[in-house]
Parts: sequence; structure tokens; C-alpha cells
Amino acid sequence: MLDEYQIEEFENNIHNAMEHHLPISFRLHNEGNPIELLGYCVYIDHVTKELNIQKKDSAFKKIKFNEIISVLFEDKKSPF
Repeated sequence: MLDEYQIEEFENNIHNAMEHHLPISFRLHNEGNPIELLGYCVYIDHVTKELNIQKKDSAFKKIKFNEIISVLFEDKKSPF
């Protein structure tokens, strides 16, 4: 479970990356085996609490906010 501070930090990082069109590295829960997902967050659905991520291959993946372990982004644009 994430605490309020972690959720707020994730939200701030995601919004900042979206505003500046920066790639984000997500670490996600995956049935006990954490996985990494790199992409651009293109949409946040506040009702379903899902993020729509455009991956390196231009495919889209929806992730639920409660799947997120960590959110990292670089302060500079970098191509995949």
C-alpha cells in the first residue's frame, strides 16, 4: 500500500513529465515479480484511476495507479 505522500509524489512526477513531454520509467507490481515500463503518460483517467502509457513501440498500455511501485523521469527529453 502506498501512503499519501508517495501518491502525491507520483502524481507530481507524472504531471511534470506530461507537461514537458518527458519519458517516465514505471516500476509495477506483476504477481510478485516487479516489471519496468518505459513510456510517455498521455492520459490520466481520474475516475478509473488508470494511466494510458505510450510505450517505445508506439503501442499503448493502461496501468492502474495501485500497480505502481515507483515513478522516475529525467529532467531532459530523451528519445526511447
